[in-house]
Amino acid sequence: MEIKKASENSINGNSKFVVKGTTPTFLNGIRRSAMAHVPVLAIENVSIYENDSVMFDEMLAQRLGMLPVKTDTKSYKAGDKVKMVLEKEGPCTVYSKDIKCSDPKIEIASAKIPITKLKKGQKLKLEMEAIVATGKEHTKWQTGVIAYNEIPKLVQKGETSKPEDILKKAPKGALELKGKKIAIADPYSFHYSKEKIEEISNGALSLDYENDEFVLTVETNGSLSAIEILEQSAEALKQKTEEFRKELSKL
Repeated sequence: MEIKKASENSINGNSKFVVKGTTPTFLNGIRRSAMAHVPVLAIENVSIYENDSVMFDEMLAQRLGMLPVKTDTKSYKAGDKVKMVLEKEGPCTVYSKDIKCSDPKIEIASAKIPITKLKKGQKLKLEMEAIVATGKEHTKWQTGVIAYNEIPKLVQKGETSKPEDILKKAPKGALELKGKKIAIADPYSFHYSKEKIEEISNGALSLDYENDEFVLTVETNGSLSAIEILEQSAEALKQKTEEFRKELSKL
């Protein structure tokens, strides 16, 4: 198996990897493991001492629980806890950066997430407990979203006497001319159908896919990096298969 990074977008946390020499079954196992079995921190218990904002206590606690928390996977394991506090007085907008943690290595993944607004004289004072758990318990412990798709390629079915006309009909940036042949401009982000390609080329071109080469897209919420998510999901999958082997040996 070969893996290489195809692209990375630091703004939305979206990373693409090209994976060769594997199957959809294996990648689906990694995808499911990443979303259900990777342990990260999330706020679970909230003790509210003062809340003068317009937001009900229950709504405030639910909003805090969905904040992604950067997790040090080397120091924190499933079931570990860490304390956080939040204390503000209006007038102001309360942001995620205002949450302070007892461990300086732990913080909310983004500092600019708005929590609530306080008018003059209004106060917010609370304590929180973040716990390490996995996505199978609740979506707030999901590290992000993973998807995979086969890498497309163009197949010549007939004569393309005027390739420039095909490029004009194609969605902007989808196809390009390499020498005298039409090719997919960015196969890692291509998402047009076989029917669309055949339509714009009058049947001269068709779409096919590589059998053992895939694009793996990881969109993290910031609690872990894309690489950490894949490493942790592979480790979780390995542990599951080892448990399965042990049970089989008892038969």
